[in-house]
Amino acid sequence: MSINDNKTIHRNQIFFGIFNIMKSTLEIVLFLLIMCGVFCAETDEVKSVSVMEGDAVTLNPDLTQIKGIVLLLWRFGDKGSTVAQIDGNEILYEDDEIFIDRLQLDQSGSLTIKNTRTKHTGLYEAEISHNNGTSYIKFSVTVYESPPEDSYRAEMKSVPVTEGDPVALRVPQLYGDELIVWRFGDEGKLIAKHDIEAKSSSFYDETDERFRNRLELDPQTGSLIITNTKSTDSGLYIVKISSNKQTSYQKYFVTISVPGLSPAAVAGIVVVLLVIAAAAAAAGVLFYRRRTSELKHQKSKISECHNETSEISEKLKRMSEISEELKQMTEDCEKELRKICERLKQMSLTNKEEISEQEICADATKEKMEKGERERRIVVKDTAISQATGGPCGADGRVLDMHGKSLVVRNTSTEHTGVHESTGKE
Repeated sequence: MSINDNKTIHRNQIFFGIFNIMKSTLEIVLFLLIMCGVFCAETDEVKSVSVMEGDAVTLNPDLTQIKGIVLLLWRFGDKGSTVAQIDGNEILYEDDEIFIDRLQLDQSGSLTIKNTRTKHTGLYEAEISHNNGTSYIKFSVTVYESPPEDSYRAEMKSVPVTEGDPVALRVPQLYGDELIVWRFGDEGKLIAKHDIEAKSSSFYDETDERFRNRLELDPQTGSLIITNTKSTDSGLYIVKISSNKQTSYQKYFVTISVPGLSPAAVAGIVVVLLVIAAAAAAAGVLFYRRRTSELKHQKSKISECHNETSEISEKLKRMSEISEELKQMTEDCEKELRKICERLKQMSLTNKEEISEQEICADATKEKMEKGERERRIVVKDTAISQATGGPCGADGRVLDMHGKSLVVRNTSTEHTGVHESTGKE
């Protein structure tokens, strides 16, 4: 065998050795991955649990699928501090301040936290060691401040106070592990809170200007004291008392009265105001009914007036028609009158011409008569009759008769013989 053949054989042995080592390592890695998948499959699963402050919460890992449990550890927080455990048939609790007398662990592995606080919010992990390895189950617990919905079951207490005086709202006897939560108003606004067990400072809502620097919560008794009371402090106060044993509520209705008036006087004023309000309401009802009746009556009258108006409108319409007819008749009469006037005017002109002709004729006749009369000649002889009629002989014989026209010659003689003309004058 040559040297080259020996080198080749040695190189192949080294190669197969390395291959065997890598194969063994791969098998170990695969085994570890499988074991992690079997026993650590629940590590990443986190169950969320919510609870109201003061209530209890139970974390159930459901160990029915796990056989041969050797040890169960309950851990809390980011550091994973052990708070309770089951070692065989023995249940043990750690001396953790925030869980004193609050934890209850049973053989099923369920962990109950009583009288919870917001400080109990966090991550809880159950570490389960069994014959096949270790399993992990996680719970994320959130503790909320409790609302006052359940307070309706509490009995209401009335507390009258004079404005400016302090008032203390007292709670029943405490045992040292209570959480005291005070709320105000129908909306249940949080105004003060104190955890007696934690021995921490009391909490006050500094954002509420109404009670700023006027609230005191007794850390020993949990009583709420309001100093320098004002009228705005009147209203409903609710306290929730949560302990490891129970949760209870107390309600107080505070009435702030004006100084100088006793609570009885205030109550009397309230009663009087209620009576006045009731009387006003009754008067309002009566007025409404009376007003309704009057409106109905007025409506009836308006309806009657409407009917009468309709009749009057019909009559006016008829009168308007008659007026149009009379107007037409008047126009016709005016036309006839104008025709008659024209005829009368023509007749008048005709008569006037006839009268003028008659007057002309009459004037001519008269002129002829007067002229004939003027031209009459009188021949009188001197006779005895003329003398007797005219007077003595030798007298003036020219005498006018009573009409001033006839001439009488008295005492006529031959010298009066001639023509005499009547002039109408003497």
